[in-house]
Amino acid sequence: MSTTALKLVALIFMALDHIGVFIPGMPIVLRWAGRLALPLFIFCTTEGFSHTHSKKQYMLRLYLAGIFMDLLNRWVSGIGYTLSDFSPVKLGIDNNIFRTLFCISVLCFLIDSFQKKNSNRRKYLAAYCVWQASVYLFLELLGKFLSPSPLSEEIVRFLPNLLGSVYYLEGGWVFLLLGVLLYLVKDNKKTLATGYLSFCAVYFAVTVTQFLPRVLIKLQYFAYILGNNGQTALSTTLSDFELTLYDFCMRHSGLATGYSSELNPFFTEYQWMMVGALPFLLAYNGKKGKGYKYFFYLFYPIHIYILYFIGGWIGAMS
Repeated sequence: MSTTALKLVALIFMALDHIGVFIPGMPIVLRWAGRLALPLFIFCTTEGFSHTHSKKQYMLRLYLAGIFMDLLNRWVSGIGYTLSDFSPVKLGIDNNIFRTLFCISVLCFLIDSFQKKNSNRRKYLAAYCVWQASVYLFLELLGKFLSPSPLSEEIVRFLPNLLGSVYYLEGGWVFLLLGVLLYLVKDNKKTLATGYLSFCAVYFAVTVTQFLPRVLIKLQYFAYILGNNGQTALSTTLSDFELTLYDFCMRHSGLATGYSSELNPFFTEYQWMMVGALPFLLAYNGKKGKGYKYFFYLFYPIHIYILYFIGGWIGAMS
């Protein structure tokens, strides 16, 4: 299968997933099928980055697509809010795979600079770390100092996109790790299969055992005990650390945001089903295919908005 063929397969799985998201009463199997889409798109992005004539233009195109998609999401959601007899499954549209793919392409650029021993590779890495840390601190402080209002909320939600932050990504930063992995192993099918299966296995284990939520609950408990024993300063420090860890490991990672006694790997946390993308990844033949580059850029937002309005009108009638 060529890159174009893989993208078309991913597009079909993505469309099925979004039908399950936006249209009321759809069977859960559509969401299961949709788990295959993002890994395939990520793989195609790493391949596209490797073979593009201008890596900087490739990254810029994804960045601008993410900005444009974010603005369109807000405009279309605003139209939905004003319609009578309109009841969408999701009150607003937050889908933006372009942001995730842009952030992955930046990481690929850093890896590529080290692989090719670019003289500026350490400067690039340092600049990237300072950039991401500065954006995170700026957004955290801005959220605390801005007076709560619809406008300030929109500004805070838009800025991560504008500033290229790895936070608030569709899918979470877990898929940045997948992007790095696929970029490193994509040229060898044996290491690709081993690496991808290992990633899916770890994801499944972390999700099903709810390892991170359990650790965070323990930290909350220890902070509570310390507070009751009069060690207020230590309790506050531990509590703040737990909140920071929760913010990074749960809210921005793409994993479930809390502990649940009713977790079900088939009906609540089924992202592990992305393992089904492996046969398609292994079927890749290293060829580009016909391309249809702008078709994919256009299809993604258009089909989401069509499904959003169809779902809203169906929801109003039910």
